[in-house]
Amino acid sequence: MLARVAPKLRLRRRGELEEEGEQGVREPEVAIRLTSTSARIYNQVRYDFTTGVYKRVWGDDLLVDLLTLPSRIIHRELQQQQQHPKTDEGMDEATRMMEEVYQDMVSKEELAKLDSQPNPFNFSERVSQTTRFNLRELAIQTEPPPSTAFSVTVGPAEVYDAYQKNYQMILEHEREREREKERERERERERDRERGSGRGKKAPPVASDPLVVAVAPLKKYGSGHLDLPGLCQTARVLERMVNQNIYDDILQDFRYWEDGSDEFRPLEGSLLPLWKFNHDKSRSLVVSDICWSPVYPDLFAAAYTTGEVGGPEGSGMLCLYTLKNPATPERVFHSPCGVTCVSFHPKHGSMVAAGWNDGTVVMYDVRSPTSPIIFSSTTMAGKHLLPVTKVHWVNTDPGEDLCVYSIAMDGRLTQWHICTSALIHTDILHFLSDDLPTQAASLADKILLEGIGTCVAFRPDNEDILLVGVDTGAVFQCSIQSTVHALTRYPAHTAAVRDIMWNAHHHRVFISCSVDWTVKVWFQFHLSPLIVLDLGSAVAGVTWSPYSSSVFVAVTDEGRVHVYDLFMRKCRPLCVQSLVQRRRVAAACVAFNPFYPIILVGGERGNLLSLKLSPNLRKVHKDAKGAEDHTLREIELCKMERLIATNRG
Repeated sequence: MLARVAPKLRLRRRGELEEEGEQGVREPEVAIRLTSTSARIYNQVRYDFTTGVYKRVWGDDLLVDLLTLPSRIIHRELQQQQQHPKTDEGMDEATRMMEEVYQDMVSKEELAKLDSQPNPFNFSERVSQTTRFNLRELAIQTEPPPSTAFSVTVGPAEVYDAYQKNYQMILEHEREREREKERERERERERDRERGSGRGKKAPPVASDPLVVAVAPLKKYGSGHLDLPGLCQTARVLERMVNQNIYDDILQDFRYWEDGSDEFRPLEGSLLPLWKFNHDKSRSLVVSDICWSPVYPDLFAAAYTTGEVGGPEGSGMLCLYTLKNPATPERVFHSPCGVTCVSFHPKHGSMVAAGWNDGTVVMYDVRSPTSPIIFSSTTMAGKHLLPVTKVHWVNTDPGEDLCVYSIAMDGRLTQWHICTSALIHTDILHFLSDDLPTQAASLADKILLEGIGTCVAFRPDNEDILLVGVDTGAVFQCSIQSTVHALTRYPAHTAAVRDIMWNAHHHRVFISCSVDWTVKVWFQFHLSPLIVLDLGSAVAGVTWSPYSSSVFVAVTDEGRVHVYDLFMRKCRPLCVQSLVQRRRVAAACVAFNPFYPIILVGGERGNLLSLKLSPNLRKVHKDAKGAEDHTLREIELCKMERLIATNRG
């Protein structure tokens, strides 16, 4: 709203003047009264051309309002009428009324002149007037492009013809490019011949080898390689995001699932199935071995073979899976024969050792998906003659060559050193000999090394001491030194030993399992077991828990998982659960994740299942008296020492 100031002019009419004239002659009296009214306006804004924004107007300065009043604009026709007044018939009603009021005081010419002048109290020049700019959105700043409606009927024949025409055009461009290259090569040969003739020498003929045939590679449309940096990494991240959305419910269970029924049954627990890992070509294979990465918490390797170790030969593969992408493996390495065992290096997360069914020991660098094999044993360099049953890395000092041990069905326990050019082997034990090896021949007590080695385990705190299980049921303890091998024989089982493992907290305790349905816990240098457990079926694998010294997991050939806590209860397991409810699937191996409370169980038909332990199965038990003063490792040692003292007595 704009404030206006307008004078109010009160003139006495002629009749009133005549009445006053009768009383006495007086001069005409004109009274002028000036009044101004301006309504106060709040929240008023004005556009500022300097800053380009609207600003709020503060105060009640009326001069500002006067300067911004719109000027009086006179229409051109009205201006012409004022300059050239018409006759009385053409005057409008307003002009006639003005003349009737002021005809005795002002002439018509002066009245028209006064009427044509602008109001002095409402005058503003054009310089003070501003143009208001309306804001527009980005989409309407330009004129819309012209559009035309077009419609046509297209059938399969027209689409096919269009594709064929486009394909012929692309082929023609390719042929033209090839012809241009051929002409360029021909011109280059002409230049070479001219240079040779100019020097007086003939160009030497190109030697052709009759055994080597050069064939130009066939170029196919659409088979070119896209050299886009970072494309593989972006695709991998996108694939993991999609899988995370697909398996979101399983991921939530992996992080937050807790079995509420454990509060009402303190001596029982349960296993929750999580992801199931499989490959397209793993239906006809058996998961022979599993190994978690000690460096990356979500990475593990799985070895696949055609059947049992020593069975019929066939192609196998080594797959690397991650918990972030359970749909497909990260790496797939195919082999001409079955892969029987696998092991990660404890410090170098990209180094993987594997044993094949033909006796080959292979070292993989899993960072390269195209050429991962860096070394493999050969027949001329100490290759095993029968399938390899177990491989194990050992820690080495910085600057030393990497070292791995392997045991095979040919009876050899071999040490392999990775050099710059090849693998150097050293035989440690040979179980097919009737006597001890030459290194141990000086011992007074000679022990017969009967049977074939099936598994091996190194003591965590001293890798010079290892355990070897054989198919006759015995377990040998060997002390590897520079000059002598001290042997101790444990009469462990009556059938083949499937697996051996040292306790992660108490390094003098180890566990063994066998085909004779039993799992036994041993104390080093004691020839009688501490605990003997009968699982009712052939035991395929056993592993200690990384968080508790008294918890271990064993799987049987019937596909059942047994979880024991020896500190809570020795005679019965806390949990017995089958892998598949509808049909029985034989299990072959089991592995405990060193970072999360989950286990992996592999078996026939390529089944590879992850299971999460309930709170009762992963509970850390503490004594009420003085528990806060001890560290976790000391508490676990005390638990195992109590078990040893109880069972030895």
